[in-house]
Amino acid sequence: MSQVRVRLKHQITIPIRIAEAAHIKPDDMLEVAYANGVVTLVPVNRKKRSQSAMAYAGIARGLWGQTTAEIEADLNSNRDSWER
Repeated sequence: MSQVRVRLKHQITIPIRIAEAAHIKPDDMLEVAYANGVVTLVPVNRKKRSQSAMAYAGIARGLWGQTTAEIEADLNSNRDSWER
């Protein structure tokens, strides 16, 4: 486990091996949290999304057609290209 020194202005330096492994680069933003005696640093762009899978429902609506007949026609035209 690496150790770092807290500087006068409460600054720390992340060891290079850890920064490279975590893909942390200069000017990246980190979220700092303290809970149960543990300080954590989490890159802001890697925070877990709070969206459910249902947020993606209907994302391809209209891709194969607007009506059932259009979708069926597109499906039938593509069936010939499928390997059997």
